Amino acid sequence: MGKSEYRKRGIRAALFCLLSTGLWAQPKLVVQVVVDQMRAEYLQRFEHQFEKDGGFRILLDSGFQYSNTHYNYIPTYTGPGHASISTGTTPKYHGIVANDWLDTRTNYEMYCVEDTTVRPVGTVESGSRRSPKNLRTMTFSDGIKLYTNGRGKSFGVSIKDRGAILPAGQLADGAFWLDNSMHFVTSTYYMPNLPSYVTSYNEKEKALGLMKKGWKLDLAARKYEESLPDENPYEPKLNKGTSSFPYDLEYLVDTKGLNILKNTPIGNEMVLDMAMGLIQEEDLGADEDTDFLGVSFSSPDYAGHTWGVRSREVHDMYLKLDAQLGELIKTLDRKVGRQNYILYLTSDHGASENPNHLRNFGYEVQNYQNADVLTQLNDQIEERLGIQSAVGKIINHHIFLNDWAKASGLPITLIVEGMDPFAHAYSAEQIRIGSDDELIKLLNQGHQSRFSGDIVFTLQPNCIFYGPYGSTHGSGYTYDTHVPFLILGGAINAGSTTEKTSVTDIVDRVAESADLPYAPNSWVQ
Repeated sequence: MGKSEYRKRGIRAALFCLLSTGLWAQPKLVVQVVVDQMRAEYLQRFEHQFEKDGGFRILLDSGFQYSNTHYNYIPTYTGPGHASISTGTTPKYHGIVANDWLDTRTNYEMYCVEDTTVRPVGTVESGSRRSPKNLRTMTFSDGIKLYTNGRGKSFGVSIKDRGAILPAGQLADGAFWLDNSMHFVTSTYYMPNLPSYVTSYNEKEKALGLMKKGWKLDLAARKYEESLPDENPYEPKLNKGTSSFPYDLEYLVDTKGLNILKNTPIGNEMVLDMAMGLIQEEDLGADEDTDFLGVSFSSPDYAGHTWGVRSREVHDMYLKLDAQLGELIKTLDRKVGRQNYILYLTSDHGASENPNHLRNFGYEVQNYQNADVLTQLNDQIEERLGIQSAVGKIINHHIFLNDWAKASGLPITLIVEGMDPFAHAYSAEQIRIGSDDELIKLLNQGHQSRFSGDIVFTLQPNCIFYGPYGSTHGSGYTYDTHVPFLILGGAINAGSTTEKTSVTDIVDRVAESADLPYAPNSWVQ
């Protein structure tokens, strides 16, 4: 489980936080907001276009910003990110090492919140057999639940199941996510039937209603000068043969299915609706026992993967999210009172630039396909060592060797490290043991031996395993590790710090600011 290191520096930091904010009363509600795939630099790039009453503007002007917050492990994926934010520790301890991983004990590829012992509720989709079973630690929300002796409530909501389940924790009262029909669903881990207010919301078919309005830019096209032109070679032509606004969402649904609406601001709008519905229907923040609400906005991740970090689609989504977050904060101010809640916002990871866009400037990087690299590796290994089909699989940043090649792990590792697109390659044993090498430290904190390949690698900077369009993430480079962290509410004073902060520090800083216990398994540094 997690380790605790009580140091004088940590005690001084806690006292400074409490004394400078003057916050001694515990909040009635703690709200964790995760914006999936939000690079920290978006706050700088889009700041001049945030509205006065928008959520980002309120957080920047009235909240406290930790502007140098980074992930302190590799890999940077959605599942590990949500788990690390919520537990205050790394995949080495909480066990969510990726979105999917190969369990080498059973040769089964496991999804991070998969649980075949539960049944879906509100849907027939087997993909909603979900729970926090694979999370080995407890979360900040679990700590609040225990501290209030079960009287505090804990809920999570997201487009993605993992975005709802992991923040809400082991002891949650409920977690809700969108299925492929754009309905909020859950599993029997939480309840046998959907609450009536969730069923009523689903019956309104909100997604279909918003679909008919299409997707238009918030501002005049000329004001998106921080982004690439609408038509560029780094985006798919999904909109009737173009990648230009306005988007005909009915056409997108006809050609790609209803699920494509998760890639648009509609997904965020529905998560906002359900978050505000939970505050209202579950009376969150209505009494003295601290409640917890985890809200994860997944649409920015879908949009980033599809169109890329320099697209107008991502740019416009953040302008709309600014307004949506503003609505959430206004609801909290009205129903709970800003002095009675703590809201903190961060992200589960950043994202890379599109390599083809970078190549346009003469920078020699590129995107790679997993299958192509696997073939090239096996060709090189056979040519140099005489071993046929040595590599069986490449999953995440792990290479799994076939049984007959395992004895030659060291020379194969050297071959891997000498090939593009790899930067460094290590044996699994090197990563398990760890060392003073900074890169090995990061990999060690993201490692579980039972889910490890034979060789663990990192890619060269700005190279990705991905297609020609959009962006992805997963590395230990700044574009993937640097995320926002802002905190608002209670007696917290506006301000900022550039002192480097780890994502695993987030819930501890919140606990100190709220006079609540540290997350049960967090690192306290």
